[in-house]
Amino acid sequence: MIKKLVGLAVSCAAAVLFANSASAQGVTKDEILIGGFGPITGPAAYIGLGGRDGLAMAIKEINAAGGVNGRKFRLIFEDDGHSPTRALGAVKKLIDQDKVFMIFCAAGSNATVGTIDYIKAQQRVMYVSFASAPAVTFPFSSYLFRGATTEVPRYGELYSEFIADGLKAKKVAIMNGREEYPKNEGNALATALKDVYKVNVAARAEFNIGDKDFTPQLLAVKNSGAEVVAFFGNPAEAAIAMRQARELGLKQKFFVGATMVDKSFTLAAKENAEGATGFSLIPFLPGTPNPTLQAWEAKWKKEYPNLPVGRPNVFDVMAYTDMYVLAEAMKKAGPELNTKSLIAGLEQIKDFASSPLAAPITFTNKHHIGNLTLTVMEVKGGNWQPVGWKPSRPSEILKRYE
Repeated sequence: MIKKLVGLAVSCAAAVLFANSASAQGVTKDEILIGGFGPITGPAAYIGLGGRDGLAMAIKEINAAGGVNGRKFRLIFEDDGHSPTRALGAVKKLIDQDKVFMIFCAAGSNATVGTIDYIKAQQRVMYVSFASAPAVTFPFSSYLFRGATTEVPRYGELYSEFIADGLKAKKVAIMNGREEYPKNEGNALATALKDVYKVNVAARAEFNIGDKDFTPQLLAVKNSGAEVVAFFGNPAEAAIAMRQARELGLKQKFFVGATMVDKSFTLAAKENAEGATGFSLIPFLPGTPNPTLQAWEAKWKKEYPNLPVGRPNVFDVMAYTDMYVLAEAMKKAGPELNTKSLIAGLEQIKDFASSPLAAPITFTNKHHIGNLTLTVMEVKGGNWQPVGWKPSRPSEILKRYE
């Protein structure tokens, strides 16, 4: 009789545990439903396509290895077209109609900012893989985490130190797109150059996404006497601007934003990319003769054999790595998976790296430390090569999380 009562109690406890864990939207005893979004059409499609495919490959591997705590992942991915309005519509569909458990953001900053208020109102976790927009970080929200990329103020710290101390520039020109991400990068660099290094921003010029003629902006740069041109936008725009710069006789060194430190930029800009510098968000870019990366690329190409030259890109790598970070957090969350336990699991991530493909990821109860380690690269012989320069100035950004 006692054994029967004990067995009944254990069964009831197990039933209660399952009921609690399964009560979270998008979580059953067998499955975790994730919603993803990013631009898979339009001028920023290289971001979302890489994000979607890297994410999907990691999910396939994790599921093949047994999933997380007995559950397999299922992904629904929506195209945001690099539009804040479309991104909001995608997230609303994923949460309200598809009933996903959480959101994996593989979008640029422009689209991401359009979703943040809704994510907070719905109290859903959104893991942001690429967007560096300040709104992801401040004001603090327990529902937002930033992974493989870094935040705009950190870009300002690193870019300004390298341009002022590494390139020894006294006059800098900044060209940036008018949308969220490139404008924020330009602002962060301008502020840090002025406040920290007393370097003169001799010219500041903006352009629209998809522009084909940069002559007015380049003439302003030429007349400014700037020694370095910092360019923030998409690879296609940079390729045109750099070709036109050489045609106009500009010989200044170009420094480009982190999202352009990838094969997509060198393929687009060709010989005009030579000598350009920038910071890589990952230690080894695709195509680098690193054994671990080469093994991963071979696996990726087997999974996606018919995709164009230039893939996999840096976004494939970051989304792939971030999915493993997310899976590790869900393991730490335990079998009773819900929003609260996922947040607690993510806050336990410390220097996590499934492989040396991407920089180790760390979170705290203040979130968003993510990835603060970037590598300076220069285009040599048509390929990005590490420069060997390292920052020496302490990061003020880290103090926010102490």
